[in-house]
Amino acid sequence: VGEHILTVLERLGVPLLVVEIDAQRAAAFDRRGVATLFGDAANSEVIRHAGLERARVLVVTLPDEAATEMVVAAARHIAPPLPIVARAATRSGVGRLYTLGVDSVIQPELEGGLEVVRNTLLALGFSADQVQPYTDAVRSDQYDIEVFTPQERQALDQMRNTVRGLEIVWRRLEEGCPFVGQSLVEANVRARTGASVIAIIRDQQVLPNPKSGTRFEVGDLVGLIGDTAQVAALDRLLATPAPAPPGTLPGAEAQHSDIPVQSYQQQL
Repeated sequence: VGEHILTVLERLGVPLLVVEIDAQRAAAFDRRGVATLFGDAANSEVIRHAGLERARVLVVTLPDEAATEMVVAAARHIAPPLPIVARAATRSGVGRLYTLGVDSVIQPELEGGLEVVRNTLLALGFSADQVQPYTDAVRSDQYDIEVFTPQERQALDQMRNTVRGLEIVWRRLEEGCPFVGQSLVEANVRARTGASVIAIIRDQQVLPNPKSGTRFEVGDLVGLIGDTAQVAALDRLLATPAPAPPGTLPGAEAQHSDIPVQSYQQQL
């Protein structure tokens, strides 16, 4: 956890100081050119030398919850206005850290569960703008998923009202389908039918929320969301033969069938 934020801040050129209790890791950071204070951050004498009065933010990624609470308590005494981001090991620890004055508490396992919820809702066709208020509400409620706050209820109600009357359908693209070879932008499915593409299954791989440049291929299983009228419009569009390539003479496809070309000319 700490290694990740360190790498990001290095790439952004943000000055930083690492407090590290492991001698080998501290030496490795030093060789890497990272400013390092060797010692136990939970020791008030060590944290007092970290220059928290001049810091812009304190990030505590210790896996031990008791040690994290000691670091936070000492930091709040040394630099009361300092923003603190801390990692919690348990759900109960989330509440204790907020009580100690941490601004942002992250519980990796609960955050992972929240990310699973977010990606599932996105794959079901909910927009990021609809999902974000719910995930934000859960975080502000200290990850308590057993009690729905008014903010959480409102976010879920808005999502439910959005999809009421909608259905998710799957359509396989066959040879001659007008979408084949086109990108999502070129096919313009939503503008033409009102239905939205939410996923593509191709070669047994799921492509959730495909990008606008993704091109449809023969055999694709396309997932779409829409109401009854929109799905009907989609099916009519899929039943429309793909236009002939530019320069192709009417009836040219008859050369590949058992019907003579003259019969097409007579029909014309």
